[in-house]
Amino acid sequence: MADPLTSPDDYSQSLSSSAPRRVASPRQAALNLFRGNGGYQRMSSGGDHHEMVDLDDSGPSSYASGLGISMRSASRSSPPETPLSHHGLLGSTSTTVASPNYPPEPYLSPNMVKTSNQQGTPEPFSEIWTPAVPHPTSSPSGNPAEESHNLKDSPNNQARGFNSPSSNLDGQSTPTIVGPRGEVIDDDFDDDTFYKKFGEPPSHCSSNQDIHQSRRRWLSITIYVLSLYSTVMSGIWLVTAIVQPRWGHGISSKHGLVPSTATTVAALLAKTIEMSFVTVFVSCLGQVLTRRAFIRKAQGMTLAEMTMRNWVIQPGSLITHFETLPSSSMTILGMLSLTATFAAAFYTTASDAMVSPKLKSGGWEHKELSGYVRASYANAQYVSHDCPYLFNIDKTDIHAAESCMNVQFSGQSYRNLLNFMSTWTNINENSTSVGNDLSKRPTGTTLLFDNTTMMSTWIEREHSNVTAQFEETGRIINNVTLALPHPGVYSAATLPKNGILQPDDLAGVGEYAVRAGVVSPSVNVLCVDTNKKELAPLVYTEWPNALVNKTNVGDQVTGWDGWMGEVPQPTKKGGKPEYLNRTVLDDIFKWGPKYERRPPVFQLYPYDYNLLSNATVFDTDAIYMLGKSASNKNYTICQLRSWVSPNCSTQFNISGTAGANMQAHCEDNEDENAYRRSFPPDQGWSPPSLDWKWLADQWRLSMDLNGGAVNNNASNARILTQLALHEPKLPANLPSMAEAIAVYSSALMMISAIDTPFRHYWDYKAPNNWVENGPGFLQTFNASLITQQYTSGHTNDWQKYLFISSSFSSLPSISFVCSTSSCGLAW
Repeated sequence: MADPLTSPDDYSQSLSSSAPRRVASPRQAALNLFRGNGGYQRMSSGGDHHEMVDLDDSGPSSYASGLGISMRSASRSSPPETPLSHHGLLGSTSTTVASPNYPPEPYLSPNMVKTSNQQGTPEPFSEIWTPAVPHPTSSPSGNPAEESHNLKDSPNNQARGFNSPSSNLDGQSTPTIVGPRGEVIDDDFDDDTFYKKFGEPPSHCSSNQDIHQSRRRWLSITIYVLSLYSTVMSGIWLVTAIVQPRWGHGISSKHGLVPSTATTVAALLAKTIEMSFVTVFVSCLGQVLTRRAFIRKAQGMTLAEMTMRNWVIQPGSLITHFETLPSSSMTILGMLSLTATFAAAFYTTASDAMVSPKLKSGGWEHKELSGYVRASYANAQYVSHDCPYLFNIDKTDIHAAESCMNVQFSGQSYRNLLNFMSTWTNINENSTSVGNDLSKRPTGTTLLFDNTTMMSTWIEREHSNVTAQFEETGRIINNVTLALPHPGVYSAATLPKNGILQPDDLAGVGEYAVRAGVVSPSVNVLCVDTNKKELAPLVYTEWPNALVNKTNVGDQVTGWDGWMGEVPQPTKKGGKPEYLNRTVLDDIFKWGPKYERRPPVFQLYPYDYNLLSNATVFDTDAIYMLGKSASNKNYTICQLRSWVSPNCSTQFNISGTAGANMQAHCEDNEDENAYRRSFPPDQGWSPPSLDWKWLADQWRLSMDLNGGAVNNNASNARILTQLALHEPKLPANLPSMAEAIAVYSSALMMISAIDTPFRHYWDYKAPNNWVENGPGFLQTFNASLITQQYTSGHTNDWQKYLFISSSFSSLPSISFVCSTSSCGLAW
C-alpha cells in the first residue's frame, strides 16, 4: 500500500533504485539530520512548511546552515544516541502512526519529500533547532533481557530507515522508523494532548499539600522541643559560665564523676546544644524566607538570602562566597544569621573554655577546721606510747619505750643539724653575707611523717641583738627563739570531716593552702660567754671539800661518782626552798630567790670540744649545757626552754606535684590569722612547759650531750662548741651556737607537739593529760584556706571574651521558642 506521505512515483522510484549511490529519502535525510546533530532538526525560516535538504551519507561532512553543526552520518561523526523512553508520556502506551486531527500536508516541491511536523511546532518561526523526541517501542514481551539481547544483535552502524510497515487510520501501510539501535520511533506527536497533559496540576508531589502545617505534626513538635532544649541548656551553660560553680566532691578521682568523664559529658552536652541551636535557627530562617515569598506585597527573598543557611551550617562559606555578604548581611535577618554563625562556630570552644570542668584555685575563705587532740604539749608518756617500737613491750620494762624515743630523737635531730650546716656551707661558697639581722639568717627545717617539710621561724628578735645586749650588760649574750608550725594542722587538713579535697582526689595534681590560727611550739636557747671564775659556784670541783679525781687530761679533775648526793636538796629543814649559790649570771638566767629558780650544777669544767648537760634541776622548766671551744679560754653556758607562742599562725601548703610543707608565720601585725587575734589584747599566755624538760632530758641522752663528763670528744659536741660566740656580734659566715642548738632541738619540738591542743592550754579531763585509746577530743580553730577544685570557669583572662559566643547562642534561642511554636516550614 502506498505511503500517504509520498507520491506513487517517488515511492516506486525509491524502491526500484539500484544505483551504487543511493539518494536518501526525505524522511531519511531528516532522521540523519537528527542523528548527526545530537537529536536536533532544522526548521525553515520562511514559508509555511519545513524544508529538508538532501544529505549524502557517503559524502564529506555537511554542516547546518549558519551553525557549524556537522551533518555527517551518525555511524561516522557522532556516538549513538542514548535510548530515551517516553513510554506513556501522553497517557497512552499504543504506537500511533497517524493522527486524524493532522492529516498529511502536500509537498512544497515535487523534488522534495515533505515530512510531517513531528514536534507540533507552530509556524512560521525564525530558524530554530528543536529537540527530537523519539518514542521507542518496547519489546512486546516486556522482557528487559530480551531487549538487551536484540540490542546487541543490531548492527552498531545501522542508519535510520524504514522497517516493516504499519497501518494508519486509512488502512494504508506506513513505514516504521527504526533508530540506530533498533528502537521503533513513534512518528506522531499530538500537541493538544501534550499541552493538556502537562497543563494539569501535579498530583504526586509535595507541592500538592498545604503549605501550612499543624502544630501537632511531628516536624513542628520536634523543632519546638529542640528549641526548648537549646534555650534551656544554653541558658544553663551561660549561667554556669558566669557563676563558675565549684563541683567539690562531685567531680573527683574518688567521689562522684571522674574528671575525664566529666569533661567528656560537658563536651557532649555542648555539642548537642550547638546542633540543636543550628537546627532550630536554620528551620526558623527557612520559615521567615518562605513566608516572605508567599505573603502578598512582600519584597520576597533574594538568592543571597537563601545562602544564609549555609553560613550557619558551613561557616567557611563566608570566606569562599564572601560576595553574598554585602547584599544580605546589612539586613536584620542577615545580622541575626551572622550572629548565629559566630555562635555556632565557636560554641564548643567557648564551652570548653568557660564551662568544661577544670582544676582551678578559688579565693581565700574563712572557715573553722577541726582536729583531734590526744595529749597536752610535750607529754612524755604520750610520746613514748606513740613511738613505733618494734616489740610487744612489757609495761614493767621502762627502758623499752625510751629506746624507741632515743632512736627517733637522734635520727631526726642529726638530720636537721646536717641540713642546717649544708645551708650555711652554701652561703659561704656563694660568698653571701647575711649580717647581724636574725630575721635574714637561715632557719632550720625538720620532717613531719617523713613527707612534710616544716620550716621554722626566728621570733622575739628584739632579744637577739648580740651587740645591743653587750652594750647593756657588758656580756656576750646569744639569745634566740625558734618557732615551728603546729604539726596538728596537717592532721586537721587531711581529716575527711573538714571536707578539703586532697591531691589524691584531684588526679594527684591538686593543691591547697591553709593558714591556721593556732599556737606554735617554740624553743628558746640562751647562751652566755663566761670565764672559769664566774662559773665556779656552779661547778662541783670548785666547791669546798669536794671529792675529786684526775681525768688524766691535762690538769683536769672531776667529781667523784656520788657527787650529786652532795648537792643541797631543793628544800631546807625549815621548809624553805634552797636556791644554791648566787652568781653574776643570776639576772641573765633568772636564778635565785628573786626568780624562784634553782641554777644547775656541773660535775667538772669541760675540756676543749666537749659538752656537759644537766636536766636534773628540781622544779624547773629548762635543761642546761656547758661547753668549751679550743680557740678561747672562756666557757659557754646555755639554757633551753620551750613553750607555745601565740604570736604565730601555721601555714600549710600541699601539692600533688611539689609535695607538702609547713611554715610558722610569726609576729606580723597584718596577719589576721595569728592565734592571738582570737583573744582579747590583755589575754594571759601560758608559761614555759614543765613537762618539756623530761622529753629534753631523753633527747640529750639520745645523743650523749653529756659526753664531756668522760671526755668522749663527740662529733656533735665539737661542732657546737666551735660555734660559741666570743665577740659581741653574730658572725656573717657561720651560725652561732644558740642558733645551731635551736635547730638541733627542733625535732624535739615537733615530736612534742604532735596531737597536742591548737590552743595554749589543756582543758580536758584525761588520766595524765593524754588519751590512750580512741581518736581523742575534737577541737576547732579558725583558719583561712584556698583550695583547688574542678570548676566550671575560665583559667585565663583572654578567655572572658568567649562569653560573647555563649551569650549569642542563648539570646536568639529565647526568641526561637516563640517563633518555632508555629513553625511549619523547615529547610
